[in-house]
Amino acid sequence: MKKNFWLDVILFVSGLICIVTGIMMDFHLTPGGREVRYFVRYAHTYTGYIMAVGIIFHIIWHGGWIKSAAKNIFSKKS
Repeated sequence: MKKNFWLDVILFVSGLICIVTGIMMDFHLTPGGREVRYFVRYAHTYTGYIMAVGIIFHIIWHGGWIKSAAKNIFSKKS
């Protein structure tokens, strides 16, 4: 349970940062100069990588539940 909590925290924080930096880049809301724009771009890129790895772990850790749910959904009902 504890690993799921921390994984969810990491996914939430990295997702939030990725969303905010993506909006900042899309609408050109970065204050400051070139260095700030580079920092925002790198933060966006690397939080996206963190999210991707976190999602892979999340799917692996919940593989049993996914199989069980898929079996219930796709099994023929009498």
